[in-house]
Amino acid sequence: MNHRNGAFIGYAGKLVALAAVTGTLLAGCSGGKDKGSAASPSASPAASASASANPFAKQLEITWIGSSTPGKAFDKLDNPTKKAIEEKFNVKINQVVMDIFNKEQVNLYFADGKTADYIAVNPVEGRMLMDQGLLREIPEDKLRKLMPNWMKTIEGMLDPAIVKTTMMYKGKIYSVPQFNYASTQPWVMGIRKDWLDNVGISKMPETIEEYHEVLKRFTFNDPDKNGKNDTYGTHGYGVNGTQIYLRGAYGLGQPNYPVEAIGNSNFYADKDGKVAAMPISDNYKAYLKTMQAWIKEGIIDPESLTDQRPQQRAKWADGKFGVLADHPWWFAMSTVGGVTKMVTDKNPNAKIEFFKPFKGPDGSSGTSNITFPSVMFGFGFGKNTSDEKMERIMAIKDALVSDEKFYMQTYYGAEGKGYTRDADGIVKVAADYLVVDKVISEGIGGFYGLRPVNWDFAKKNLIYKTDMPAYDVAMAAPIKYSNVNFTFSGTNEALAKNGTAVATVVTEFETNAIGGKLDIDKEWEAYKKKYLDAGGKAILDEYQKLYDASNKK
Repeated sequence: MNHRNGAFIGYAGKLVALAAVTGTLLAGCSGGKDKGSAASPSASPAASASASANPFAKQLEITWIGSSTPGKAFDKLDNPTKKAIEEKFNVKINQVVMDIFNKEQVNLYFADGKTADYIAVNPVEGRMLMDQGLLREIPEDKLRKLMPNWMKTIEGMLDPAIVKTTMMYKGKIYSVPQFNYASTQPWVMGIRKDWLDNVGISKMPETIEEYHEVLKRFTFNDPDKNGKNDTYGTHGYGVNGTQIYLRGAYGLGQPNYPVEAIGNSNFYADKDGKVAAMPISDNYKAYLKTMQAWIKEGIIDPESLTDQRPQQRAKWADGKFGVLADHPWWFAMSTVGGVTKMVTDKNPNAKIEFFKPFKGPDGSSGTSNITFPSVMFGFGFGKNTSDEKMERIMAIKDALVSDEKFYMQTYYGAEGKGYTRDADGIVKVAADYLVVDKVISEGIGGFYGLRPVNWDFAKKNLIYKTDMPAYDVAMAAPIKYSNVNFTFSGTNEALAKNGTAVATVVTEFETNAIGGKLDIDKEWEAYKKKYLDAGGKAILDEYQKLYDASNKK
């Protein structure tokens, strides 16, 4: 998700995640001859001064594989965004329409010997492009010199040490780093404030004990005042209503779902650099025992062990439980079908508020559902792209950060036509600009307009003031990452090989433990052995090697 604005969840987020295709690649799109644009020794001082005054005096021809919503072919479409960039930077752009997430399309394109100058890079095929030498190396000094605003924005959202490590692939840079504020936003927990008032609780829970008391009263004290015993404190665990703050209180991140990804969850390095597997830790065991006890106590809906998301949402809308975890965007009143409005539509007196992660037995707290950040996948340059063309593209992209008017035009279209602003200055996209064909015909969105968007920009331009409470809680919360808590370069091959088998072991034990079908203490050592034997030890050992190689001096 790139932006939040109402209908924009399906627009901006997907525009940054997808790409368009077919088109013919220009022959000879680089070559050393392009470097001959520098003034010759015999050039007059006036000519040299003129060239210096206009760094874009020489027109360059650039082939561009961007990131956008797939639609009709537009390789020859002379859209307004393309024209504006061509005029501003004195380039001629040849658009290559390709779904960069489609492995077959990407392979076929490059197998034919084609390349491009600007290439949107994604996690699906990015490493393949790098391994096969289809992207040229990007000198770090040139990146920082020519894209200062871009890099400042990236490093303003992330620790520069994380940026330094995760933008590298096998020790080199092949893709200009990309990262957005949305990637730092974990889930928050919303609570029925009207229920809190009805059961006599005057403040939000700050400890696990206080949270437990809330769930008990929401279950047994008739919080909706209908005279019936028909409510629960909350709904389940996992993807269907995860107890994300409870996991954080035990120092755990949220497992990556679906089940096949759980082997990639919660491998954390301590202050001494020792990597541990959280699914076999004492903290995880304590979390399972708490969940088992609360299910037995009857304060968590027992059907949540089998309910899917539609069932969970229906119960939440009907007021069957009082605490729910989700992304701030889903809690926003402006979100169509959002989880706040679905409650207030049925009960106008309902009130949803948000509380901070509560503390666990050892003082830990946090929230999750985001993975440890990597900035490797933004955009790269073709293997034959000259320095001159690379530098011109860098100028175009850095201007998207330094020149807000240029960015707004490139991403949203002309103000008053593609978008307007409300009284608070928040962007409201015109209805016809949410249609794929319109996006393509205007050339807006991520095809040209991909850039890092930070929280300051989002607050100013994208988030309605009435939606801010959930975002404020999310952005201030300590994060427990849903995979690792350390930087590393490389790939955990043991995870790729054994992740599914390990996931099965963890999921089976967790489900049976929380459901009360086994004695956690008695079965714990056998479970740990099964986990390690299924490939968990190999994954853990590989993460330790990757950590040591990337983090120890």
